[in-house]
Amino acid sequence: MLPTVTKGRSSSSLSSSSSRPNSTLLPYLRRIVKWQQMDVEYTFWQMLHLCTSPKVVYQHTKYHKQTKNQWARDDPAFVVICSFLLAVATLAYCAAYDHSSGHALFVVFSVLLFHFLLTGIFLATFCWFLTNSYLREEAPNSYVVEQRVEW
Repeated sequence: MLPTVTKGRSSSSLSSSSSRPNSTLLPYLRRIVKWQQMDVEYTFWQMLHLCTSPKVVYQHTKYHKQTKNQWARDDPAFVVICSFLLAVATLAYCAAYDHSSGHALFVVFSVLLFHFLLTGIFLATFCWFLTNSYLREEAPNSYVVEQRVEW
């Protein structure tokens, strides 16, 4: 028979720590600076196949959902590499059409921070709220696991 009481923690402290909305955000942000923990090879494979055959990427992501019960990636490699490629493209644009290097740096930072990150955060939050509030089906019986869209 399994023990029903955990030593050192009460059940209320376990539920409150897992229900925090930023419980996965901090480890995700910590992994940005640790290059060794990022799966760069899989990220480039995923970027290439998103352009050539997105069905294969969906099948791999569906398998990831079945094994880890989450749709999102664990590592921030996709965001980091996409930001890097976007910065390179913006620098190339500024080198071709801009005259000052100060303005080019301003354009790179505005593209990365405002157009990529903040717009992405706003759209992800809006779509997350919309899908979890209005587009989910309620489970007819108690045997089905409740599904929520991850942010």
